[in-house]
Amino acid sequence: MENSFWIINNQGESYPTLDKDIEIDYLIVGAGLTGLHTAYMLSKENKQTIVIESDKVGYGSSGRNTGKITSSHGLIYENISKKYGKEKARLYYEANEDGLKLIKDIVKKYDIDCNFENLPNYIFTEDEDYLNQLKNEYKICEKLQIPYEYLNSIEDFPLDIKGALKLDNQAQFNSKKYMDSLAKVISEKGVEIYENTPVVGLEKHKDFYIAKTRNDKTIKAKSVVIASSNIWHDELGLYFTKEQAYRSYLTVSKLNKPIAKGMFINIEKPSKTVRTYTDGDKSYLVCGGFDHKTGKCDNENDIFNDIVEFAKNNFKIGTLEYKWSTQDYITTDNIPYIGHISKDEPDIYIATGFCKWGISTSAVAGIVITDLILNNKSKYQELFAPSRTGSYLNLNYLKENTIMAYDYIKGKIKKGSMELDIQKEEGKVVVIDGDKYGAYRDKNGKLFVVDITCTHLGCELKFNSFEKSWDCPCHGSRFNYDGSILNGPALKPLKLLGMGDNNIDPDLV
Repeated sequence: MENSFWIINNQGESYPTLDKDIEIDYLIVGAGLTGLHTAYMLSKENKQTIVIESDKVGYGSSGRNTGKITSSHGLIYENISKKYGKEKARLYYEANEDGLKLIKDIVKKYDIDCNFENLPNYIFTEDEDYLNQLKNEYKICEKLQIPYEYLNSIEDFPLDIKGALKLDNQAQFNSKKYMDSLAKVISEKGVEIYENTPVVGLEKHKDFYIAKTRNDKTIKAKSVVIASSNIWHDELGLYFTKEQAYRSYLTVSKLNKPIAKGMFINIEKPSKTVRTYTDGDKSYLVCGGFDHKTGKCDNENDIFNDIVEFAKNNFKIGTLEYKWSTQDYITTDNIPYIGHISKDEPDIYIATGFCKWGISTSAVAGIVITDLILNNKSKYQELFAPSRTGSYLNLNYLKENTIMAYDYIKGKIKKGSMELDIQKEEGKVVVIDGDKYGAYRDKNGKLFVVDITCTHLGCELKFNSFEKSWDCPCHGSRFNYDGSILNGPALKPLKLLGMGDNNIDPDLV
């Protein structure tokens, strides 16, 4: 998997792999922004906590983002007002401002060098057909006392803007630098961090939980926080049906002519996100977006061509220096799930479905989950409650799951090449002895043939031409060409040809 600009240039410290059985009060699974913020909040209360990570600190979605920290999440406030009322919409704003403040406070308190900047965020459109939507959002925000400013243009931003909303006192940073420093802070506070320690299952035993790792070690914990972007342990919440996985794309190029200071995102399709990044005397343009559902793209490399063309046509940039993709999970009501996984298991907490705004909401998750652990209540508990029926009792939920069912059936149709005439760095679906497999030949000529039945719920995987991965169009699990897991909710790797059929294990209970 291609690493981001942030990860490549900021390796951070290494932490050990868990090599023993352990007993702890609080187990946090995932060392991204959500896991680290939650661990930080718990460490302030002297709670015995460990954080385990399947890869390295900040190597997941948290290290592949734009670095924007904002409460300005597209046209969110009108949607929340219509569905849940103005009070909930205002709470959503207050929660994200609290998340932003937490990050600002941490950066200041520990003097973290992460290229932190206080900047405005802009939501804009280049299409007059979208002006009414923009103006409606502005009117709602006026009533909610959210301090947007309506603009007809953006000075020194070289696009043909028809309208924009500006929210001041937002921020951007280098998320990987921040996470590396935050991990060091919580480690010094007594939180143990373990890298390269993937979990393969979670079971309830009386009044505690047992998590098993891939190297057959066990972690006994009183409470568990699933902070790994997707919900791989379900407790019959069927969360994989309540959110959709999306791929987004980012590029970094040298910026040869300055543009307006700020963060920018449009409201029409394709999605376009823009920001600058300054490191010493070097200035870069971070540009991307162009999202689509996971497993729903015929050629991911074409998307980068579109991004580069857009950037070159509008900004004075040098050659493309970095490119990467990331994965986000989106709920059907565009509000994250943060809180108890179910009423029956109040000591398992989840945070997922951040809808591409996982920096501010990761800090929100740390605040909410810590409040629930310490006080069994939170100001934002009802708003983000994973059990809220409004998030799935809607037409969008039915539509998305109809599409998932179609993708499942479509994938079972036997189509594919009967030959293994595959070029270097090429992947394709092949049929061998009547069964479908995924074949990929690496740059050294070695051929990998894997069973492409997803180990989560049995959907057929699709080849990702950029990441050289096998992606699930149903629930977003992703696997490297050698069968190893890149993204959940799958817990089992793919088997190579000759090793038998894949083990399907959704870990529903």
